[in-house]
Amino acid sequence: MNGLLKRMLAPVHEALAGLQEAAEDNRRQGNNLICKGVVKSAPGGTRVVVRIGENTTPPIQFLVPAAGVTSHYRCPSPGEIAIVLNFGTGDNFDSCVALCGLCSDSFPFPTDNPDEVMTAYGEKAYTKVDIPSGKLTIHAAGGVEFVGTPEVKNTEGEIADKVRAMSLDRVIYDTHDHPGDSGGKTGATNQKQGG
Repeated sequence: MNGLLKRMLAPVHEALAGLQEAAEDNRRQGNNLICKGVVKSAPGGTRVVVRIGENTTPPIQFLVPAAGVTSHYRCPSPGEIAIVLNFGTGDNFDSCVALCGLCSDSFPFPTDNPDEVMTAYGEKAYTKVDIPSGKLTIHAAGGVEFVGTPEVKNTEGEIADKVRAMSLDRVIYDTHDHPGDSGGKTGATNQKQGG
């Protein structure tokens, strides 16, 4: 009777073993579905390699805020935290995408003021908006270059520095004189800047 019972239950044991193996595969794939890792490198600046525990992804795509008619590019930094989504749910991470941008001790937020929106571009440049006042601050240690920009003005059409507005510089230019050769003064300039 004991041998007969074993033979009768053998298919049930096999089915249970198969279910257990399938459950283990599902658990492993589920663990690999969403992972937290650290950017190891960014080969070519268009993909990232992410270290997840002892595993490393192949070069995979990374998310950018916009990639259509409006596009944005920022290469993730080595050491930056990444969330890896595995769309293929396999073990080799070939069909993964990295979501970068989580702050960390290595890369903290550039501000902790909830009334500011700030983007730091390395250590030498940043933009900052103070939301309550609407003030935009641009800091660019290397200068600002306008390319293909035919006109730069504020809503009143006036640009100024710490000394005066450009319209006042035009007045000075249009009315200035020079010492003459015989000790007097020359007349005002013939070529006016106008305004």
